[in-house]
Amino acid sequence: MASQEDSAVNPAGKILSVCWNAGALAASYYDIDQLELYAVQQAIEPRPQYVLLRDLVQRYRPLYYVITGPACFLEDCREVLGLPAAVANQPAPSDSVDQSVGNASQPSNVKIVEYTAQSQAQARGRLLAHKFAGMPPESSERECRTFLESIVPFEQELLVTSVGNLLLLLLDTVGDTLSPAQLVTRINLVTPSTQLVIDGLTYEALQIFDASRHPSGFKCGTDTRGLSVYSLFNKCSSKNGEEWLSRLMTQPIRDRAELQHRHDTVQWLLANVRYANQFDQCLKHLTNVGLLYRKLLQGTARNVDWKMLKKNLYYLYSLCKLCALTLEDAQVAGTVVHELGQYTRNPTNALKHVLYTIDKCLDLEKGDEENKVTIRAGLDPAVDRLREQYDGLREVVLESSRLGLETLQLDMANICVTYLPSFGFVISTQVDEQLQRSGIFQHESFDLVFQADNTAYFQISLCKELNDEFGQMVASMIEHELAVQTRLTTFVGTKFPEVMGVFKLAGKLDALLSFATVAKMHRYVRPLVCDGAKVLQIQGGRHVVLEHRRTYRANDTCVGETNHHLVNVIAADTSVGKTTYLKEVAIICYLAHVGSFVPAAYAKIPLLDSIYTRLDHPESIFSGRSSFMSELYQMASLLQNATASSLVLIDEFGKGTNYLEGKSLLIASIEHLLKRGDSAPITFVTTKFTGIERFLPTVHRNLLVRVHRTPTDRQSRSSTRTSDTLDVTSDDPADPTERLKATYQLAFRAVAFAVMKYHQAAGGQAPATESVRALMESTPITRVPEQCLEISHPPPSRAVQQQHNRHANDDVSGDGT
Repeated sequence: MASQEDSAVNPAGKILSVCWNAGALAASYYDIDQLELYAVQQAIEPRPQYVLLRDLVQRYRPLYYVITGPACFLEDCREVLGLPAAVANQPAPSDSVDQSVGNASQPSNVKIVEYTAQSQAQARGRLLAHKFAGMPPESSERECRTFLESIVPFEQELLVTSVGNLLLLLLDTVGDTLSPAQLVTRINLVTPSTQLVIDGLTYEALQIFDASRHPSGFKCGTDTRGLSVYSLFNKCSSKNGEEWLSRLMTQPIRDRAELQHRHDTVQWLLANVRYANQFDQCLKHLTNVGLLYRKLLQGTARNVDWKMLKKNLYYLYSLCKLCALTLEDAQVAGTVVHELGQYTRNPTNALKHVLYTIDKCLDLEKGDEENKVTIRAGLDPAVDRLREQYDGLREVVLESSRLGLETLQLDMANICVTYLPSFGFVISTQVDEQLQRSGIFQHESFDLVFQADNTAYFQISLCKELNDEFGQMVASMIEHELAVQTRLTTFVGTKFPEVMGVFKLAGKLDALLSFATVAKMHRYVRPLVCDGAKVLQIQGGRHVVLEHRRTYRANDTCVGETNHHLVNVIAADTSVGKTTYLKEVAIICYLAHVGSFVPAAYAKIPLLDSIYTRLDHPESIFSGRSSFMSELYQMASLLQNATASSLVLIDEFGKGTNYLEGKSLLIASIEHLLKRGDSAPITFVTTKFTGIERFLPTVHRNLLVRVHRTPTDRQSRSSTRTSDTLDVTSDDPADPTERLKATYQLAFRAVAFAVMKYHQAAGGQAPATESVRALMESTPITRVPEQCLEISHPPPSRAVQQQHNRHANDDVSGDGT
């Protein structure tokens, strides 16, 4: 399964649960890094397009799937999700509602749940039994449902089933070690109507995320993070900011209020560079707080983990205090900076309480010396008494072994005495060359207990004596310390959802600060996003990637401002940057919908619901489709799913087949879009067929055709160059005789070219007559017969046609009399 992550153990990933039935789809996913669950509202999803499902897979790139639905949906998942054929089969009836994850007939990262009344009831029951943050611990089922109904619409059966199945999976995964309630700190509701749909091929064509593809499918989807829009915008200071930048760029939206919120933040950061630099100094110290929290819950957190958590909370609180200094600025209202600053105004905020509690309970500096979590003195009198005795015993062991260690010429600064539950008192030291030369491993007084992580643990006879006499006392001290750690972990767990909320805002600020940095470096402007108006106006638009590689000429675009040209056709027989222009327009519209400023002098962007493209398609044997079949699939999806609020970009459609068929398909596609009238999407079409204007209704109010033809003298110069590729798309001379002559010359050149290739391949032998005839039939000169027919039988002029119609009407009238 194509994924950006190497394996499911990677903490940065998502688990996706989808439930489909009778043309409707609901989904939910669990964010492993943020410890939050997201429920995607139920929406209409006809098969076999599955536009919403494909978009969810592209956005989140899940590490694990939970699939629920009838047999037809499971069969379709093979192609939609890129799963093996065995997964698409409906699970065999059994006593269990779902199939085992480890079944040999399906991948280990896929779980299939049969859509039955029993499975629905089980999923609903699991959701109602879950205790989310903010829910009273002793609440009844009715109170739980009331609380959950304020977040999840229970009337949507598919959504409830999807969320319940996801919670059941988490319960199976964590087992007895953790409860799902500890792993799911919050549940959020996502509305599909606020998401901008962009398919995976469009992401690849626009180079949003650069991914290399091998022609055979090997390493398919490998994320290289090379030259791409993401790499140019990644100026984040922290890993948390990079994850949020990736989230913003993989999840473009059409929520005008949220877009304004992001644009306001970027604009404020550009106007307050001094504060932005101070924010950067705090943000660069933030790490993955969710990973630290999981270690605390699992009981595997070491002193260094608690120290890292305290460091994160300290710099997060410092960032909020910095933001609070800006609240007097009226322009900061409605920005992420304002939200972080307002948080410190609350005297009961969790950040301050957790920081104070950790500092009061743990002695992190002493814990570094002892390499263990240490309770601060004065917190618990019983622990203090036991600690005093324990420290005395450690000092006795150290002094007893000092003479032998100094004899071995070892540095006492690297020697530590500690107590391990499995071995008792031990003397630990780092394994290095000095220790190897000392001969301690052969010394009879020092007994090597075990060696791990470049640290060796020894015991002397006194250690064994102290273990027998004081082992119970030390075990009691450890038990008291674990009880204090458990209470501290419980307290942090109750405050953690609020902490994660602030941590998410900090990551979002880091990503938007990256947007502001790029906008300042490259002179980007704030786009004007208009809702309801079908206007796309760009002045001085530039391509974000190419302008860094070479000199790039800015382009203007105007649709709907002073005209109704929703379908724009650009025809040119040479390389004039048609494809680059299409990508430029698409990327500018895309950036406006992720909350970034755009590379232009002025940009007015409509609020789009989707962006569909027929651009370059990566060739791959692994796909099982020819290049032309891939083009047809893209065009079929484009024409079926594009709405009046879509942006459609079509680049040289039909070039993968013969000339006549390709031209016919392109013209038919344009005519199909024109039939929608004012409900047609904003469309840009490029082609090398410069005669396309003769086959389109150029008088249509929604159509604009622009043709760029190469000058004749340039054609004559280019015709003298030798090339392995024949130019069959250049424009023809105006004189019919010259056109006919040029056409026949083109035919002879094509045949001579093919014969020459055969002559070279056959080792210098002349081809037989049958071979020449076969070569002439297979030579791709499909335009020659068409041009000959057009020149020999030119279409009548408009005046001649009107005269012919007039005579025909007279004949009809004469017959009638």
